Order: sequence, then structure tokens, then C-alpha cells
Amino acid sequence: MRNKVLIIIAVAVAFLFTAGCTGNNPTVTPGGSSSVPSPGPTVTMPSGQSVTVQVNEKDTSYATISVIFSGGEGQMATKDILVRVTRADGEVIIEHLPPEKGAELIIQGTKDTDRIEVYATLNTGVTYKIIDQLLPYRTRG
Repeated sequence: MRNKVLIIIAVAVAFLFTAGCTGNNPTVTPGGSSSVPSPGPTVTMPSGQSVTVQVNEKDTSYATISVIFSGGEGQMATKDILVRVTRADGEVIIEHLPPEKGAELIIQGTKDTDRIEVYATLNTGVTYKIIDQLLPYRTRG
């Protein structure tokens, strides 16, 4: 079992460096920290190649996170959209959002502040971190 976890971690790290994987199954990595790292810098995609990904607030009942691909000038040149959620309980979830307008992912967050990162990979193989933000849980009322 431990070997499987190490393999999953190695595959996730390798993917982040190469961004060439096209699998659609989420990768979940257990963690031991209860704090979420602060967001880092993002980059602006080149003119004519930008895409838009919409991250909605967490659902107030279930703490789910909705991520939607909204398209953009670079939609046809986009090979992959990687979405990485670092939950407040330390669990890391990595999923792939198809670069098709209207495609949506629903990811289970926590009833605390989680971090979301979104990476867009173009057909050239270049990857851009386009979103890195904290998602607090807000109750109704």
C-alpha cells in the first residue's frame, strides 16, 4: 500500500514538471499538515493564447468547488488544464479539466480554507500557472 502512495506522489510530481499526461482520473495525495500554503504568483498567458477558467465560491452546504473552462483565444492551442486543490486537511487533489468550453469539475473541498491552483498547458508544451488562490468556506446568513 505504501508503494502505491509513493508511486502516486512520484507520478503527480512528474506530471507537474512535464505536463504531458492526459489522464482524467483524479490523483489524491494524503498530507499531514493542517495549514494551506499561501498562494504564489501567476503569469499572464501570451496575447492570442489566453484562456479563462472560472473558479466559483464553495458550495455553502457541501463545500464543493466548481471549476469551469470558459474558453478564450487560446482554446484551440490548449492541450490540458490541470487543477490542483490543496485542502485544509493536507490532502492534495489533482484533476484535469478538458479544454472544451463549458467543461466543469466539481471537487470536494473542506469546511475551511483550501487552496486552488490552475495550470494551462499549450500544444507547444509550455505550462502557465493562471490561477492560485485561497477558497474560504462561507456559511449562509
